[in-house]
Amino acid sequence: MKLIAIILLIFSFIGAYSQETVTIDNNSRISSSNYSNKITYYKVDDGDVILLNDDTVGTPYLFEDYKIGSIYIYDELTVPSIAVKYNAYNDIFLVKTSLATPDSEAQGITKSGDLKIKLGNNFFVALPSTDSRYELQYYELLSQGKKGSLLKKNGKIYKDRIEATTSLTRDIPATFKDQTTYFFKHSNGDFSELPTSKKKFIEVFGNDKKQAATIIKEHKLNIKNEADLIKFFKYYETN
Repeated sequence: MKLIAIILLIFSFIGAYSQETVTIDNNSRISSSNYSNKITYYKVDDGDVILLNDDTVGTPYLFEDYKIGSIYIYDELTVPSIAVKYNAYNDIFLVKTSLATPDSEAQGITKSGDLKIKLGNNFFVALPSTDSRYELQYYELLSQGKKGSLLKKNGKIYKDRIEATTSLTRDIPATFKDQTTYFFKHSNGDFSELPTSKKKFIEVFGNDKKQAATIIKEHKLNIKNEADLIKFFKYYETN
């Protein structure tokens, strides 16, 4: 492994995160501490700060507990074992040195196009947002081949608490809901959101749309099902 010494700055969120640095080097060490792991979440769309309480339904995280993962930089394994958690609402990965490390010492990793985070058999990569090529977002890499990649955007929608207006109604608690979107990254780098309509889905593949339709029909695939989507792209690559 090459000598790698990369400084990764954590994001600074209003009322939630403090500025820190994370150093990854050839000894696979992460140094820095004092990440403020509060029950406060920056609302990206309008700058508001969300204060969570025991009544809040759902979670801003893709998975509630830390999991052991690894970090790759320039496709090289840089940190082979580290505790990882993904805040899907703010689109940030939190890391700490081990599962036993206090959550208060967790830090956020700055997005980088050369960074990959592996959890189990799954890779998460930072790629340009579909809205702006200058903004990176994390995508889960579900399938990759010569023709392109199948990507999954794991997002969260937050809905504020609604108070009861009469004695006949009741409060509706604040809620985090999953928002999952699939994309096809073409071999030329273009992104296409994958529609749930079969007709519109097929149109995404342009000159290959007849091939796409044949694959769906012959293998009886439901493009609304993630497992079938992955199968589709495996067949697509082999034809």
